[in-house]
Amino acid sequence: MKTRIISGAVAAVLLILVLILHKTFLYPLCIGLISAMAILELFKADRCTKYIVSLGAACITALTTPILRFYGLHGWDTLLLIAGVMVIFFDFTKHHKERTFHQTAFMLMVTVFVTYSMNLLVTLLQMSSKFGLVYVILALCAAWISDTGAYFTGTFIGKTKLCPEISPKKTVEGFLGGIAVDIIVMILVSVIYGLIAGVHVQYLWLIITAAVCSVAGVLGDLSASLIKRQRNIKDFGKIMPGHGGVMDRFDSVLFTIPVFYACVCAIPIYSV
Repeated sequence: MKTRIISGAVAAVLLILVLILHKTFLYPLCIGLISAMAILELFKADRCTKYIVSLGAACITALTTPILRFYGLHGWDTLLLIAGVMVIFFDFTKHHKERTFHQTAFMLMVTVFVTYSMNLLVTLLQMSSKFGLVYVILALCAAWISDTGAYFTGTFIGKTKLCPEISPKKTVEGFLGGIAVDIIVMILVSVIYGLIAGVHVQYLWLIITAAVCSVAGVLGDLSASLIKRQRNIKDFGKIMPGHGGVMDRFDSVLFTIPVFYACVCAIPIYSV
């Protein structure tokens, strides 16, 4: 537990530093590095790292596209993503005798989904010069705060198993507690931000967004757990002592970011 707390604290400090420097090159670079590491871990989980060309194309795509998007080169980031997909298909034709379509489909899905989802952190930041950074913070909180709330609620009052065959420790009480904590924290953040920045907050839509994102985060967590269970691995990696790999921390985030983005595009949470 001590190692887990220290590791989490270090990660939190690094995250705060990146958010403070959100107007610099460091922001898209960190998004790209996290995306590339997540893809590497997922490729490794499905035993696809031996296909170096596909792995290289996926990681280069994930690393480069957020930088291109950050500097407004949207056509180029799309072109690079398409090129990465094409290279994976080309590599499939080269290794068709030993490589299955399942592996190719998995690599394509991982490359596109991880890259697209993480790149939305750049899009959210640039949606508004006034609200962008807060949107990024809320999108991340939607996953991690919900997970934390679910953990403590489940630990103290959890009795009814949610998905025992996939994640034995998850409970219905923890699931509901995570949603409640997520809503409370996002409201508190918005109240403080509204008072400081003098903006209007759509609280009803904020509550709906928080609840939907919390559910999406649980789905992401369960999906990642299912991959690990089917591949008989405990963690995706060891980069964060006590926590596992990048995917062990960002599995739910990958699901909450696009859901949060869709919600704020439909109805903005903040207005002047």
